[in-house]
Amino acid sequence: MQMSHPKAGGRVPFLVGNWKMHKSLAEANADLIRIGAATRTFDGHAHPESYRSGSGLRVAIAPVALHLADLARATPRHLDIFAQNVHWESKGAFTGEHSAAMLADVHVRGSLVAHSERRQLFAETNETAGKKIKALLDGGLEVIYCVGETAEQRAAGQLKAVLQSQIHEAIRAAGNIDWQTCLPAPGTCRFNIAYEPVWAIGTGLAATEHEAQEAHALIRAELAQATQASIAEGIRILYGGSVKPENIANFIKAPDVDGALVGGASLSPESFEALCQASVRALAVRNF
Repeated sequence: MQMSHPKAGGRVPFLVGNWKMHKSLAEANADLIRIGAATRTFDGHAHPESYRSGSGLRVAIAPVALHLADLARATPRHLDIFAQNVHWESKGAFTGEHSAAMLADVHVRGSLVAHSERRQLFAETNETAGKKIKALLDGGLEVIYCVGETAEQRAAGQLKAVLQSQIHEAIRAAGNIDWQTCLPAPGTCRFNIAYEPVWAIGTGLAATEHEAQEAHALIRAELAQATQASIAEGIRILYGGSVKPENIANFIKAPDVDGALVGGASLSPESFEALCQASVRALAVRNF
C-alpha cells in the first residue's frame, strides 16, 4: 500500500465512534477487542514523519460514562477512549456529572462537547460548551467540539451564521486558551471540531462531498479569525452525519475533512472495521 501523508498542517485523519447510550459492558469489551485487533497497524499517534504503518489513521471510541474506566484500562495503545460529555467545574454539587480531572484519572483521552443531542435534549449552549472546552484543555485533555445547522437553518441560508456563532461564542466563553500549548507540534492539536449537520444525523441523508467541504472550509476560516491562521490549519475538522463504509472515502478525500465522528455505523464492529479500512484505502491513493 502506498504511504499516505498527513493533510495540510500535519493533520492526521481521525475516526471516532460515538456509541451513545448503547452496549452492555460485556458487549463493549468484546467489540473493543475486535476493533483493536482490526486497527492495530494504524498509528495516528506518531508524528506524521514517523508512522509505524503507512495508514496514519487515528481511531477512538466514545462509550457511555459507566464504562469509561473499564474500557480505558483494556484499550490497546493505538486506540483512544473519549467521553461523551464532561462538566466544566473540577468538583462540586453537580449530581450525575464528572469532571475533566476525573476523566484523566481513568486514562480517558478527552471528550465530546456539545453534540447536537446534548444541545437539543440537555440544554447545552455555546457558552456552556466553551466552559467545558476550557476545562478539558486546562486539564491536558482533548476536545471534540460539535457544531452544525438544522434543516430549517440550512434552508434559510443560515449555515455561515450558525457556524460563526457556535465557534466564536464558544471560544469567547472558553476565555484565555494557550493555543500554542494545544498545538505543540504538527498533527498534535488537542482541539478538534466535528461538523455534524443536524439534518443528517441518524436520517440516512448524508451531506454531499461538496456540502461537507463547503462547511469545513467555512469552519476553518472562522477558526483562523478566532485564533490565528497557523493554529486553524492544524485543527482537525471531522464530518458527522450518516457516515457509512460506502461514503466515507468521499468525505476523507475532501481537503478540509480530516475524518469522521460516526454514530450508528460504529455500533457494529464489522461496519466500523469497514469504515476504517475504507478510510485507509482513500488515504493511500490521495495526493495531499
